[in-house]
Amino acid sequence: MIHASHCINSNVINSNTIEMNMSHKSVVSILILTLFSCTFIQPGNTARILAVETFAGKSHWNFMSAVLRALTNNGHNVTVFTPFVEGNRVNYTEIDMSSMFKMKIAMDVVEMRQLFNDQFTPASFMLKLGRHSCDVLTKNDQLNDILANKLETDFDAIIFEPGIISGCLTYLGANSTLPVIHTSPVPINTYTERITYGDVHNPATVSTMLFKSAVPKTFVQRLTNTLVFLYISTIIRFQEFLLQVIESKPYDLSIVTPPSLVFTNTHFISDKARPTPSNVVSVGGIHLKPPKKIPQDILNFIEDSPNGVILFTFGSTIAVNSLPRNIVTAFKEAIAQLPQRVLLKYEGEMEDKPKNVMTKKWLPQRDILLHKNVKLFVSHGGISGLYEAVDAGVPVLGFPLFGDQHRNIDNLVESGMAISMELFSVTRDTFLKNVLDLVNNDK
Repeated sequence: MIHASHCINSNVINSNTIEMNMSHKSVVSILILTLFSCTFIQPGNTARILAVETFAGKSHWNFMSAVLRALTNNGHNVTVFTPFVEGNRVNYTEIDMSSMFKMKIAMDVVEMRQLFNDQFTPASFMLKLGRHSCDVLTKNDQLNDILANKLETDFDAIIFEPGIISGCLTYLGANSTLPVIHTSPVPINTYTERITYGDVHNPATVSTMLFKSAVPKTFVQRLTNTLVFLYISTIIRFQEFLLQVIESKPYDLSIVTPPSLVFTNTHFISDKARPTPSNVVSVGGIHLKPPKKIPQDILNFIEDSPNGVILFTFGSTIAVNSLPRNIVTAFKEAIAQLPQRVLLKYEGEMEDKPKNVMTKKWLPQRDILLHKNVKLFVSHGGISGLYEAVDAGVPVLGFPLFGDQHRNIDNLVESGMAISMELFSVTRDTFLKNVLDLVNNDK
C-alpha cells in the first residue's frame, strides 16, 4: 500500500491559493479525500473515520470537534470517543467517555501557576497526564474491541490527538495499515515532534512550546531555548523509559505509525514562520463559526454602552474567582474608573461589583467579539480565543498563565495588536493604563 503522506507530497497544491479561495473546512475535506485516494478508496466515496479525543480539555475538544465537523459536513462518517458529549447528528456518532476522564475546567489559577512557574515542572506533570490518558483509554472495552478486531474492517482512517509530552498515545494508530491523522490543538508540539512527525524544529530559531517569547531573538534567548529544549527532551525520554521499565503497560509495546496527516492549530497571521514537514497542515481558525444571536440581556448591556464594551475572560480552564483577593481588588478598582462597560466571565457572585460590570458564568465569546461595540479583549492567551480576536479585529490585553499562552500573546504583541502583562504583579494603575492605551489607540 502506498503511504498516504507520500501520495500527498506528489500533488502540487499551493497552500496560499487554497487559503485565498476556500475555507479551512474545505481544505480539510480535500486533504482527506486525497489521502484516501492514495489508499485505493475512490475519491467520490465517503470515508468511515474513527476519532478519539485523548484529553479532557475543552479548548482541545473545540479544535478536534471543528475538524470532525468539517469532515461530517462533507459527507464523511465519523465515530468519536469523547468526554465532551454534544449529541449525535447526521454522519456523526459519539461514544461518551466523560465518566472516565476528569474534566480540566474551572481550575484554580494559583495552583496552575505554581505548577507552570517554570519550564521544567510541567514537563513531568504532562508526561504523567499523557500516560494517564493512555491508561484511561486502554480500560475502555468498546475502544479496545474496535482497535483489536474491527478497526481495519469498519473504518478507513483513525484520527486522534497524540499528546503534548508523552508519545504513548500513538498506540491508537499502531500496528495498522490505515492512514493515521493527528490533530494538534496547540500551535507547537515541541516534545513529541520527533515521535509523531519524524522531525524537530531548530530551537535556535523556533521557540519551544513553553518558551515565553514568540521568537528567540538574542543570543542569550537562543542559547537558553536550545539548552532548555535539550534538557527537557532528555529528562522526558529518560523518565518515560523508566516508567516503561518499572510500570510497563500494553501500549508501551506498540510500534509507532507515523501520521499521514497532521492538522495543527496554527495560522501565519498569528504565529511566526517556521519550517514544517510536508504532511503538516495549518488550519488555525477552523473552529470559527458564523455568529449567533447574543442573549438579549448581554446584547442590551453591550448596545447601551456609549463608550463601548470590554470582554474579560480567562476561558474554560481557569476560574477567575480563584484569583487572589489583592488581584481581584486591583481589577475592580481599575474597572470602576473606566468609561467602558465590562463583560466579565466570573464564577459565583462578586462582592462590591463595579456598576459598569456584568458578570456571567459563561459568555458567548465568539459572538460578543464580533459585535462592533467591543473595544478590547482581556484574555489569558488561549489560542482559539486569540483567533477569534484576530478575526474580529479586537485588540488584546493578555495575561498568559501557562503552556503555550506566553508564545501566543507575544506573537500578537509582535504584530502590534496586544500588550502582555504579568497577572500576579498587576496593579490598578498598570492595568488601567494598558487598557486605556489599547482602547484609545486607533492603530
